[in-house]
Amino acid sequence: MMGRFSVIFAGTLAMVAGLGCTFQPKREAPGGATGGGTGFLPDANVVDDTAVFRPDAAIEYISVDVENETGPTSDANCGNVPFTVVIPPPELLIVLDRSGSMNEDSMGVMQPAGSANTKWALMTAAINEAMLMSETKVNWGLKFFGTGMGNNQGCTVSNVVAVPPATMNAAAIAAAIALPANQPGTSTPTRAAAMTSGAYMVGRQATNMNPKYILLATDGEPNCAAGGGNGSDAVAAVQAVADVATMGIPTFVIGIAADGVAGTTLDQMAVAGGKPRAGTPMYYSVTTTADLVTALNAIQSSVVGMCTYPLGPETMTQDRSVINISVDGTPTPKDTPDGWVLDPGGTSITFTGATCAQLMTGTLKSVQILFGCKVGPVEYRPDESAR
Repeated sequence: MMGRFSVIFAGTLAMVAGLGCTFQPKREAPGGATGGGTGFLPDANVVDDTAVFRPDAAIEYISVDVENETGPTSDANCGNVPFTVVIPPPELLIVLDRSGSMNEDSMGVMQPAGSANTKWALMTAAINEAMLMSETKVNWGLKFFGTGMGNNQGCTVSNVVAVPPATMNAAAIAAAIALPANQPGTSTPTRAAAMTSGAYMVGRQATNMNPKYILLATDGEPNCAAGGGNGSDAVAAVQAVADVATMGIPTFVIGIAADGVAGTTLDQMAVAGGKPRAGTPMYYSVTTTADLVTALNAIQSSVVGMCTYPLGPETMTQDRSVINISVDGTPTPKDTPDGWVLDPGGTSITFTGATCAQLMTGTLKSVQILFGCKVGPVEYRPDESAR
């Protein structure tokens, strides 16, 4: 039987976080009717083999017996139009304690209304300063707890937030903090604050793919136990933070002038929230405005990158069993401790180990993802043999 050449167009789809990738289009030289050629030659149609990625991708000529030609065919483009992955800014909801003890100074002494020495004054000054420095990088939001005043309403926590997370929110957050109705004077219903904040952020997952976090800023031991009164609610508060973490919303914990039993509880909440400090204490302990600015900056720096990247809608021609990934130009292997994995469902990839850590801190910045193509043999025409 006389064999014939078939031509297979093998394309790739590039998803680029940063600059486009470059490659050298090549082809396999036909070796006659029996298919003996294996050398690669530059494509005759390409003037510059170092040109930026072209829509028609690479072309391979492969010797195939016509009797074995099966499967679908595809054109050379394979839908391979390069596009950019934009890393969405993280959403960080500050859950701010406005209990009456926030009117104390860092030594626990109650101060006159409006004093610049109170924990509230130190905390809010730092929040305002940190917002101005990072409002273009992080979608900051603000929620107070409790939200009721007087008549035994100090344990109430509203389901709404004072300022929804968004970019350029520094002015809105400062204005909300300054409102007389938002000044300290409630109990410390941390359990309810965690649960309502978690539910709010989970609801936002349906509207955008931005990574989401809670930043719990408090000065003391949780109270407002489920049985009523102002008894300790520490165990339930820790469990609430853990429950929110299982919803996919981690919690950072900042404690201002907290020690003793309160410090132990904050440590437990930091661990339960999935974002403890690497040290002792495990929550972010602050006593001054400068301390808090440093803590807020460290937290926002740790969340500006991301480890999970969506692959976008799958096309008929993509072969997602063939994915090549480079980070900052270095090939990164699949299913290795410092590589990446294809997530269940095949709609995203997640980097692991040191690679993930460096993407999160911004040490690594550019991710390139190349898909293979689903292609089938197309009959080789003799008049193409001169290529």
